[in-house]
Amino acid sequence: MRKYTHLSNEERDQLFVLLQNGITNKEEISRRMNRDPTTIRRELKRNKTMIGTKHNNNSNTKDNPENFHYIPDRAKKKYLKRRKDSKQKCFLKTLPLFRFTLKELQKGLSPELIAGRAKLEGIGDISHECIYQFIYSKKGKELQLYQHLTRAHMRRKKQKGRKHRKSHIPNRIGIELRPEGANTREEFGHWETDSILGKGKRSALNTNRERMSRYIFVTKIPRKTAKETRKAICRRFQLLPLSARLSNTADNGSEFSEHEKVTKSIGMTFYFADPYASYQRGTNENGNGLVRRFFPKKTDFNTVTNKQIQSVEDWINHRPMKCLGYKTPHEVFHEELSLY
Repeated sequence: MRKYTHLSNEERDQLFVLLQNGITNKEEISRRMNRDPTTIRRELKRNKTMIGTKHNNNSNTKDNPENFHYIPDRAKKKYLKRRKDSKQKCFLKTLPLFRFTLKELQKGLSPELIAGRAKLEGIGDISHECIYQFIYSKKGKELQLYQHLTRAHMRRKKQKGRKHRKSHIPNRIGIELRPEGANTREEFGHWETDSILGKGKRSALNTNRERMSRYIFVTKIPRKTAKETRKAICRRFQLLPLSARLSNTADNGSEFSEHEKVTKSIGMTFYFADPYASYQRGTNENGNGLVRRFFPKKTDFNTVTNKQIQSVEDWINHRPMKCLGYKTPHEVFHEELSLY
């Protein structure tokens, strides 16, 4: 079956000439133009123009087919206008969907997450592209909705001249020995940990993120030392069941040198990524990026309250994620906890 295409400008001119020469039979026209008769009928029905009559608004005038004529340039204008009007206008169709989108944008969720969450909660089926179009529409610009979009990441500077340095972590266990269930995210209870430094390296945050659910712990520590890091990790994990704290993967920072004391205290085994291989702890790196949205570099964490940190932790854990089927880390984490 031949693929259908609209008439070209040359074909419209050819159709006009045939009609002017008295050829009005649609089958004959279609044969000469090598077009389907239905295409010719549709073109003439849609694109004829009423000309040469007075009182064009009179219903009797409009009902008379003899008052309508086929003019190529006017037919083209009608075709182009119909094409423009036929394009689907994307908008937030219902009031609940409109309110939901505004509320979630103000929370800092991306359009893709909002669209997925709206479908999951049965509020409405909408594409993330539709939400972007709404944000940049006249109404969206008046509301300055673009301010709620996730900021673009700064371009990474190419690292030069870095040399491998020997790790000073005692009894270090490499990531290659980590259980397969942790690698595939099929087993619950495997975490990744890291530190976020504050202004002048005088304060820091310890972060831990579970690989399957993406649930995160964010804890303020007065200094990025091995002792303070150990105390923060033990304090956050001691209330969880052992099945929820099977392992943790860290980088080679000296603040994790007391990992054996953590294992002895709460039963959590530590594995260490390869040097300069942050991609091996991508889950935690992503979480740190979300934390940095609220606490940018040069933030003095000594001036940040625990309540503020808890608020950021809650925001991340209640933020739906595409990789979780638009569920939140909080939902997935507690679903897994309920199994034990």
